[in-house]
Amino acid sequence: MKRNSTICTAKSILILFIVAGLLPISSIAQQIPEQYREPFSNSFPIRKDQHLEIKAYVDKLLAENIETSLISFKPDYFSIEDYKNSLYPYRKKLGAFFGFPPPKAKDGKITKFIKIGEDAHCTIYRVWVDVIEGISAYGLYMVPKNLKGKAPLLIAQHGGGGNPEAICDLDTRINYHSFGPEAVKRGYIVWAPALAMNCGYCQDPEIPGANREILDRKLQFAGTSMIGVEIQKIIESTKTLIRERPEIDAERVGMTGLSWGGFYTMYVTALWPFIKVAVPSANMHDYEVEIKNAIADDSDMPPDRLLFSSFGNFQAIGLICPRPCMIQLGKTDSLFNLEEAKKESARASQFYEKLGISDRYEFNVHSAGHEFDIPSIFRFFDKYLK
Repeated sequence: MKRNSTICTAKSILILFIVAGLLPISSIAQQIPEQYREPFSNSFPIRKDQHLEIKAYVDKLLAENIETSLISFKPDYFSIEDYKNSLYPYRKKLGAFFGFPPPKAKDGKITKFIKIGEDAHCTIYRVWVDVIEGISAYGLYMVPKNLKGKAPLLIAQHGGGGNPEAICDLDTRINYHSFGPEAVKRGYIVWAPALAMNCGYCQDPEIPGANREILDRKLQFAGTSMIGVEIQKIIESTKTLIRERPEIDAERVGMTGLSWGGFYTMYVTALWPFIKVAVPSANMHDYEVEIKNAIADDSDMPPDRLLFSSFGNFQAIGLICPRPCMIQLGKTDSLFNLEEAKKESARASQFYEKLGISDRYEFNVHSAGHEFDIPSIFRFFDKYLK
């Protein structure tokens, strides 16, 4: 009641002023315009606040997701056997992230096994193995001369833009340091599977409509990925050779690779416990830095909500554990930050430390660049496979 009486009083006073001629009626019209207007710039601070509120909100969410991702891998440390048994759901999750196994995957079958040459140390074969409907895995298979009984097998994975012929030294590619011939001289059988890479230093022509990026995009629409397909190729072709070739000792299988080959060594070994020893070379990232780079304000990476549910290098090594693993990186490797790699390695080493088997993990830094350090690789394989 009091508020209403106040309004009535104000109106009465206004009318008295108008009647007395003290306030022109035109001034009332000026105070209440036909349409209120203001410059757009007046409301910019509001729009800015709206943007910054959302930025603060999402940045906080992403920071929390980073923290969650770094501690989401929680195996059972009660015993080595309990640890191994606890890895199954993580392997399943990792496989699903890559789309592995891919649609229409199948048991491997050797379709071609062709001798292409021999030298003083080995016999070399080109091999094709059907592993997915319509897709075969191709690679080079090197068997030491005068082999008596069974011998350990090394999966030798070439790097980006490379091929089996490079890592097996059929033609010169210095950063592999003649890995295949050096392995057979030491009594190892070598299986070098191919990745679908266009080889720049081989002067390969472009393959219209079928470069790696186009194929990966299409495969992701189909529920898998280039990585998922190639993991299937590597694992199923190796399983088939172990099953079909009597010279292979199935209990002594190791894997190594350079660059992209180092990536595949890490994640194939993480997914497939049949590999007993792993030496990923020239490929080590700090997972925390990777995520932060992907979500940075100036990042041009396509959005992927699965980023936080994927597995960084240290988590992949956690899936390799308790099997022996040596991570190798060159001190002058321009493609990887050594200090960041050391940080990721420190995360990985904790899995071995908590199980009391620190001697099975090694972070090896050599003095060169983006290349194999052959002596340390074979030192590690000889320790656990010979």
